[in-house]
Amino acid sequence: MTKDLQKKLKSRWETFTTSEQKIATHLLQNVSGIPFETAASLGKRVGVSSMTVGRFLRNLGYAGLNELKEELRGDAPWLQLYAIPEQAAQADAVSETLKAEIRGLTKAHALTRGPEWKAIVKLLVAADRISVASFHQGRFLGIGFAGLLQHVKPRTVFVEGLDGAYADVLLDSTQKSCVVLIDFRRYSRHFRILAEEAARRGIPLVIITDSQCYWATQFTDNVLMLPVDVDRPWYNFTSVTSLLSLLIAAVSREQGDMFERIGDITQLRQKLVGYVEAPPDARPQPSASMKNKTHGKTSKTPGKGSGGVATRKTRGKPKAR
Repeated sequence: MTKDLQKKLKSRWETFTTSEQKIATHLLQNVSGIPFETAASLGKRVGVSSMTVGRFLRNLGYAGLNELKEELRGDAPWLQLYAIPEQAAQADAVSETLKAEIRGLTKAHALTRGPEWKAIVKLLVAADRISVASFHQGRFLGIGFAGLLQHVKPRTVFVEGLDGAYADVLLDSTQKSCVVLIDFRRYSRHFRILAEEAARRGIPLVIITDSQCYWATQFTDNVLMLPVDVDRPWYNFTSVTSLLSLLIAAVSREQGDMFERIGDITQLRQKLVGYVEAPPDARPQPSASMKNKTHGKTSKTPGKGSGGVATRKTRGKPKAR
């Protein structure tokens, strides 16, 4: 499996040509990314042709890259992404998680200083229509992003693709529109198909994904990639939600004063759906008449009995003797 491949590459290192050593180096350092590669993409990464990659793999005893992937499938590299880190069983697991999330947030904020950031913000502000799509377990990211962005950017929608054709995205969008695709490993098939079709039709495209999505830049320069924390993929959404919030804030600043639109949306929600208003005091207060009535029923008068006090009883039928 993975160890067998590493042993094979290291033991035969001296026999490799310069190009083959480039391929071997990449394989050794990026074993978990091999299932997402093709011979062409692998060759592009290391600066050799796809034929050189194929010839190198055949020399190692594989029919091609697919056979190597099959061998590694026993290790299921992508399933390892969802394994609970060993530190989770230790007392400092919370501390390690916090450190991982801080690293992710730092990386998300660093993306706002890159050249792609300014271009993406400018594109979103200028678009006459924004279509947002996200998939699988990350579907909620696109729904939340579109729902918040539409407060400051008119004609922003989350697309479901329920028609099976994404007609509202691929047919109704123009070169003045914008499509935003959000997805993370393992990637939805729709994710790549939509990216390909949007690029082919000349629709401006923004992709928000992770650093393992090597093909994203083949379709657009407007790509925001968050580095993958292989040991803690479950906490990746913290940095993603932060990045999306930063993007909404940047668009809002660039758009200018949108408080009137936000106020109109709030009024419509109040009218159509309504909000639950908290009462000033949740505890019910008895009225004055109720207090008097209660006191009248329990007043006491002097009479026979213990302590010289007798309780006044309400009138009723005399008891039979």
